[in-house]
Amino acid sequence: MTWRAATRRPIPFLVAATGGFLLAYVIVALFVFPANLVATDVRVPNVTGLPYPDATALLAKAGLGTTRGEQRYDNSAPAGAVLAQNPLPDAMQPKGGSVVLDVSRGQRLVDVPRLVGLTRQQAQQTLENAGLDVGDVTPVDNEAPLGQVLSSTPAAGARVPVPSPVSFTVSDGPPAVSIPDVTGQDYTAARALLAQLGFAVGAVSYDTTSMLPTRAVVAQTPAAGSPAHAGDTITLTLAGRP
Repeated sequence: MTWRAATRRPIPFLVAATGGFLLAYVIVALFVFPANLVATDVRVPNVTGLPYPDATALLAKAGLGTTRGEQRYDNSAPAGAVLAQNPLPDAMQPKGGSVVLDVSRGQRLVDVPRLVGLTRQQAQQTLENAGLDVGDVTPVDNEAPLGQVLSSTPAAGARVPVPSPVSFTVSDGPPAVSIPDVTGQDYTAARALLAQLGFAVGAVSYDTTSMLPTRAVVAQTPAAGSPAHAGDTITLTLAGRP
């Protein structure tokens, strides 16, 4: 046997051994560690703030699916906009995986409750129960009882976001009038005039030193010309003795 034949003799064994090793490696790579052979992870795009259909399309383009998550009211995002996503942007996700998207329901709207006829305290409590804020409260002269709500802005039934301020006006009672001067008048005539204007006359006192006729009005409190509302009490001092 020549040296050439001797060197060629092991070659078939080497080829067979090498081929077997390669075959075994391919089998292990394909069936035991397939992820190491074929990279399937993709980077999750940022879809927060996009309309839900646009976000779905962008994720699909990246090879990812979409699952609708929580839906909640949000005053800063229009209805249908994506509020949050899971996984977060730039995370690695297996291709074909799903991204959960939380979606805005837009602003929560409620009807403004009816406030007219309520007291100021009742109106405030009613607005708080509806999730609304108390806006400006404006008192105005009115024949309605003191503190009664006369109007609201926005009006009852209007649809407004939560929270929103609702302003209202309340009665400050009848307009103030100037107290007439009844000094020098007889008590009966003075009392009738004050009653005609809506004032009440309180307990009277007497001035025994006055030179005016008996039961004539010597002084009054508040003084003539002072502003007062109907129902206020005027006290009188009369000449003479009780």
